[in-house]
Amino acid sequence: MAAKRSTSHNQIEQQCREIRRKISYPQAPTALLDISPIRMAFSRPLLSFLCILPALAFNNIPFRQRTLHRKVHLAVAGNDLGSVDVTVKATDLDDSLGLSPEEKTVVNIHRVCSPSVVYVTSVLLSSSSPVSSARTRRRGKKNTERDNSQKQKNKLPNGMSLGSGSGFVIDSEGYIVTNYHVVQSAYESNQAVLQYEKFWHDFAKNTTQNIKEKLSFSRSNVMDNVEGVLNRTVNAITGRERDNGTEVLPAGIFVRFGENGDTDGSITSYYSCEIVDVKKELDIAVLKIIESSDKITNLLKPMQFGSSSNLVVGQSLVAIGNPFGLDRTITSGLVSATGRSVTGVAGNQIKNCIQTDCAINPGNSGGPLLNLKGEVVGVNTMIISASGSSSGIGFAVPGDCVKENADKIVELHKQRKLRDAKRKGRGWLGAAVATSSLEESLRKRLLSAYLEQNKNSGQEMGAFITSIDTKSPLLSQQGVFTTSITKGNVEIGDRIVSVGGNAIENAEAFVRDMKGRVEGENLSLTIENVGGERRVVYVTLGQIPL
Repeated sequence: MAAKRSTSHNQIEQQCREIRRKISYPQAPTALLDISPIRMAFSRPLLSFLCILPALAFNNIPFRQRTLHRKVHLAVAGNDLGSVDVTVKATDLDDSLGLSPEEKTVVNIHRVCSPSVVYVTSVLLSSSSPVSSARTRRRGKKNTERDNSQKQKNKLPNGMSLGSGSGFVIDSEGYIVTNYHVVQSAYESNQAVLQYEKFWHDFAKNTTQNIKEKLSFSRSNVMDNVEGVLNRTVNAITGRERDNGTEVLPAGIFVRFGENGDTDGSITSYYSCEIVDVKKELDIAVLKIIESSDKITNLLKPMQFGSSSNLVVGQSLVAIGNPFGLDRTITSGLVSATGRSVTGVAGNQIKNCIQTDCAINPGNSGGPLLNLKGEVVGVNTMIISASGSSSGIGFAVPGDCVKENADKIVELHKQRKLRDAKRKGRGWLGAAVATSSLEESLRKRLLSAYLEQNKNSGQEMGAFITSIDTKSPLLSQQGVFTTSITKGNVEIGDRIVSVGGNAIENAEAFVRDMKGRVEGENLSLTIENVGGERRVVYVTLGQIPL
């Protein structure tokens, strides 16, 4: 009898090890399973049921990770088997729910991509806000301490709302893309104040310079006093001061990573942002989270871009955003049409927009439009509706244009910070290369020409040079020709097929290589013309123009 009980006990232990291999949940209550000797015969079905129990409670658990964790405490006939810390893949639970392949795809897109989507809001700060004007700092120590406490809790400051929408992370250093019209009121308010202040500071500077030239005081301390009086006068006129060199602006931009999604559940954290730059013509703005901490770093999961030029009508899409402030709402639909032109907030026509029937409502603006690979192919920007809500006609700015412009804005901002810190930045060649659909078209055209001439087409195509900046170090090299397109006629120019001895397959490989170069670096480039002739040129990389 003892042998039988020992065998049964070993079987249960083996099944427990199997559970460890299969299950796991975050923050589950501990479960106690007491199996008496009389119930030994039912141990297998009970343990099987234990494996299924977590799935029954799964609807109450946020899909924040692909792997989910729980702890289960087991006891058999008074013998403590300890806690069972087991893991189950989210996809395994999807299988247990009987989801179709299409449903699994959408579920996985939301699970992986939604943590990168943020709620964006702008506030005209009141005098009691911790990040408002310098006047607050003059109101006493108690107010300052209360405001600092409020700021530490990352609460949304007091003030009038200037608008809200969605955005998404594009860089692990805290850069976020949204629509320009989402932050337009805040941007214009801050720019008006900056321009007003610039006028008065320029006035003080010019006035001081004129006094120095005309009066020519022999004692420098007299001029210092005059300059100090003028500066204090300007500060009094503008009603603002500088705090440790930091501008204090009237409007603030704040983002949150989902309702209670990044906190302990008691509060919702808002993080202050700066507007790095805007591109009104595309209705996009790039923000950057000011705060730097491990908590923020863990939240920053950049989204990947896909090709918007390769979309076809009827292709499935999903949109993630915060309609009416409802965090991380996902809707699905199709590409209704491509190549649409819509009038943006700048009054210009935004070309090649994507029309979709994904439900887009107020608050979705600035959120990502994704293909079924989870890649960003557009930024939701506007709808056509008589009611103001979704009527099945929405438009998104093409992802190719967004990526190109956002990458430039982010790169220039990073370089500016390096230059301010007296550090060397990325090297600059000053040559633009064909990307996306243009590159694909040029490659096909060149390959066709090679086939006609029976030339070897197995070599790397390289990056097609489309333009050279007037200050580019490449201009010192004679005979570098660019690809030109005139009235539909394409004339293929030179290609960069090697950088520093490293073969270049395409434009993406070229850009990736150049990002690792620093200013002042001496570099060898292998350039090939349309006839297949190669030559090596040597350049010294310059400083990126800001």
